[in-house]
Amino acid sequence: MKKVKNQTTRIYKRKCEEIEILIYYRMLLQRISRHLSPEEVSFLMGKPLDFMIRIETFKIKSILAYDSFVMHRVLEINNLGAMVHLGHEISFEDNAYELHVTTLADRVIYDMYKVDVQADQKVMEFKLIDIRHDIDPHTNSTMNEIKKIETFLNEKIDAGFFNEERQPYEIHNLCCTELKQYIQPKNLMLVLDEFFQGSEETRIVRHQTEYGFGYVLAAHAKPT
Repeated sequence: MKKVKNQTTRIYKRKCEEIEILIYYRMLLQRISRHLSPEEVSFLMGKPLDFMIRIETFKIKSILAYDSFVMHRVLEINNLGAMVHLGHEISFEDNAYELHVTTLADRVIYDMYKVDVQADQKVMEFKLIDIRHDIDPHTNSTMNEIKKIETFLNEKIDAGFFNEERQPYEIHNLCCTELKQYIQPKNLMLVLDEFFQGSEETRIVRHQTEYGFGYVLAAHAKPT
């Protein structure tokens, strides 16, 4: 088959039990269904922006219970039972898996294969298609949204909202509720980054805690 121009494919390998791949599938499906990029999920969790990428590419194979709870909240997974297939007969043997991530001009394709080393063959477990989150086809509406967020957060700074540490997920929920529209987390990230350069009275800092990052006015930040 002829290779599409500007197409790139990366392969990531892991050996694990089937249940872990089933949970991985549900996690990835939920992120894609909510139109969130891995960076946005990481941001809402208060983690470094490469956190979810490292999970999805098997560089992080297990996470803390608290991080799992926060991830489920961000991905709106209310029932942990939804992460596995009920009634599915699950093997507890370790299998070899390969994740093929193909990046095209407008989308990213995730192909997961179970590898049978002895038979020298691969069986597809699932295929999921995501959009390219690094491409913005709605420039004008994005700029309007960013201006709304800037105005709103300036008002919240004046009202003392950031006098105590606020979690990214909390800030995002407040913006969506008060502005009466869904706010793209990536746009909130951009605005918060701009406030890092503000005046002494309005400058916000990203403060690292035991569980992740929070945002607070520089004048009210507690020493770590």
